[in-house]
Order: sequence, then structure tokens, then C-alpha cells
Amino acid sequence: MLATWGLIAYIRGLLHGDPAPALHGEGLALVVLNAVMFALLGAGLVLDRRDRARRRRTGIVLLLLSVVAGMALYAIAPHAGGGFFFCMAGLWGLLLRLPLPWGITVSGLTIAAIAALGEAFRSGGADLGLMSAFAGLTLGAVASRQGAAAQEAGRRAEAANAVLAERSHIAREIHDILAHSLSAQIVHLEGARLLLSRDGDRVQALDRVERARNLARSGLEETRRALAALRGEIPEPKEVLAELAEEFYASTGRPCDVQVTGVPRELSPQAGLAVVRTAQEALTNVRKHAPGAHAKVTLRYLPDKVELEVTDSGGTESVIELGGGGYGLVGMRERAELIDGTLDTGPDGKGFRVALQVPA
Repeated sequence: MLATWGLIAYIRGLLHGDPAPALHGEGLALVVLNAVMFALLGAGLVLDRRDRARRRRTGIVLLLLSVVAGMALYAIAPHAGGGFFFCMAGLWGLLLRLPLPWGITVSGLTIAAIAALGEAFRSGGADLGLMSAFAGLTLGAVASRQGAAAQEAGRRAEAANAVLAERSHIAREIHDILAHSLSAQIVHLEGARLLLSRDGDRVQALDRVERARNLARSGLEETRRALAALRGEIPEPKEVLAELAEEFYASTGRPCDVQVTGVPRELSPQAGLAVVRTAQEALTNVRKHAPGAHAKVTLRYLPDKVELEVTDSGGTESVIELGGGGYGLVGMRERAELIDGTLDTGPDGKGFRVALQVPA
């Protein structure tokens, strides 16, 4: 809009100025000078948009020449020719492209030159207003640059936050998959080792190894499901909970009851994934920290939320040390908080309780 009004003012001043454009004499010289300055200004703006450094430098030089030529035209015909228009247009381009200290320096020199050439010291009025206009142009360009820099900083911050969020998401997925599959395999392999070292019961040891193999296959399938989840393909929680219960029984020989109450409905990808991963991690913790325990998974569909509760009866066997960094509960809590949910954990009688609530 500002450029449009400036162009209208330039055309009006050119047509009604003294001298006016013509095909002879001073009018012809005025037309030629304006054409040259248009060429300088246009070439400077176009070349400055190129990627190559040499072309950018050439564009800046042409913009600077358009400012100098505009001042010269203003000195020759202060009441015609639109010299101030080319000064302002070229200066705006320079202020947006030069390093800020250099741009402000060029602007200051331009205002000083207009003050000297426009007889500001004798008449004051019109030239003082023009000087104020150039000062306002400078402030506007500086504000525009600062606004653009703030927007760019905001975009970079958003991109960095998105990368960090995705890294955290992938870290949770990797942890949930590996902890669920590998910990169960370790339990079976350790059991097989103990059987072979104590009494050489090859049948039970072989059964343990076969279970570990099946869990490895299950882990591979879970990895595929996780990749599908990263693409937004989340299966129904009810189906996945049933599969997790079967895997729990296959790996521990202990039952895992699944109960679903309320009217099942489609959940958002984030809510569905939170339910599945929390149940998976909770059952993994039962295997690791409460061997021999029975487990129960309850999924409740409420009007405005979904509740998941995983409890166990308490371990009856010695705990096998599996190592690990304790990321499970932290990851479950982070996953819940990301979608404005809550996670409660703590002892429940002889066992342990994990309760998740997420909006749905």
C-alpha cells in the first residue's frame, strides 16, 4: 500500500512539475534521467535477490547509484522529476539488505545531502518535511528488519522444539519396544541358564528358549507396529491389550485379565498410543519387578476421558536383575502430560498400581 501511494505521488509530481516531461529540451532530459534511474533501481532489486554473492553485491551497488542519481535529480529540479522517490525506494532497499550499521550510515548521509541540496537552511518548510519522511523511512525499515528477524527466530525455535519433541517421542517408542521385548527374553534365558546349571532339565530349558524366541518375533512385530504408529496408524487399544495379555501369559505362565467397560469409541492417535504404551510398560515392569504375579488390565471409556488401570498381585519369585536406567515411569508420565493427561503410580496392597487418565 505504501509503495502504491508513493508511485502515485511520483507520477503526479512528474506530470505537474516544472519542467514537465517532453520530447525536447529539459523535459526530454527529465524523461531520460527517470528512465535511467528506473533501470538502476529495478536492476538493483532484481539482482539482489539472486543467490550468488557477486550478483548481490552488484545489486547493492546499483541501489546505491539509484540513491545518488535521485539526489542529483532532486538538486537539479527539486520541484519536479521525482528525485526523492528514487532516493526513498533505493534507500529502503539498502536498509533491508545492508548490515544495519551500514544501512543507518547511508540513511544519515542521504538525509544530510538532502538538507544541503534542498536549501533546508534557507526555506526550511518543504525540505524539513522531506527530511522527516526519510527519517521515518529509516525507522520503518529498521522495524521491518527487527520484525522479520523476530519471525525467523520464532520459526527456528518452533523447528527446534519440533525436532526435540520428535526425538523424545522416538526415544519413548524405542524404550517401550525394547524394554517390553528384551526384558522378557532375558527372564526366559536366565531361567534356562539356571535350569541347565542346576539339574540339567533340558525340556524346561528348551521351553524357556522357545518362549524367548517367540518374544523376539513379537518384538519385531511390535517394532513394525511402532513404525506404523509413527505414521499415524494406531490400532484399537482393546485389540492391542488382548495381545499384550497373551504375550504376558506366554512369557510368565501367569494370567493377565483384560476388562473393558463403557462404550468403546475411536480415540485420537495420541490418546490411543498413550494407552497402549502405558499398558505395555506397566506389564513389562510386572515381569521385571514382580515375577510370579498375576496382572489385571482395566480400560474404562468415560464420557470425556479414558482411564487405564494396570495392577498386579505382587511377586512370588525372586527378582532377576535386568539393569536399565529407570526411564519407564518417566516416559509414561511424559507421554501422559503431552496430551494433558495424568499418571498415578504406587503400591496397591501386595502389588503395584499404574493408573492413566487421558482426555478423549
